[in-house]
Amino acid sequence: MPPKKTSVIVFDIDGTLTDSVAPHQAAFEAALRSFPFPALRTDWASYKHHSDSAIVQEAWEEAGFDGHPDMDGVEAQYRLALDNTICAHPILEIPGSSAFLSALEQTQWVACFATGSFRYGALRKLDALACPVDLDLLVTASEYQTREDIVAASIESARSRHSISDLDRVLSVGDGLWDLFTARNLGLEFLGVGGDRKADQLRAQDARVVADLAAGLELLDDLN
Repeated sequence: MPPKKTSVIVFDIDGTLTDSVAPHQAAFEAALRSFPFPALRTDWASYKHHSDSAIVQEAWEEAGFDGHPDMDGVEAQYRLALDNTICAHPILEIPGSSAFLSALEQTQWVACFATGSFRYGALRKLDALACPVDLDLLVTASEYQTREDIVAASIESARSRHSISDLDRVLSVGDGLWDLFTARNLGLEFLGVGGDRKADQLRAQDARVVADLAAGLELLDDLN
């Protein structure tokens, strides 16, 4: 029998568990360009909040469109674009992701998932993993706009699901600066995943970074 769950590890998806940053961004841009934005900014990091729904909100306001953003319409276009992209170039998991998630099941850690992607995209990406995940512990930009709200809601879903009254530890795992800054804003431990420029950016902020999750549970031991 697995030990009692007392700690939560919250995962970003794109670039952390799955190699899906490029297809996601391509599909998201295609969805936005199906609307008549006069001057769409595609430097996504320049937006105030790094999530699909927050970017749509800000872009909609910048364009001076009337009323609330047509979020359902954008998501519908995103679904079509992402399906076409994945059909041509299937999403793969980042090495070690499934094995790491499977190993967590026999520990005190609960895995939950928080992403700035629309929910449909998150589900398609998680399908690339070789292990099942608890989708009730997935929170996305379809439910909240800010990263802080998304991550906090994901952690709360894990805590509630496993009746954890007092959390021993909460660790956030992600590949981007927005993941690191969100973790720090919420007072969470952080582990960066990835290589090249993103890893350098995280290390410049004094974050611990690993190339992928292939080292398994030893990563968690090293963080103690």
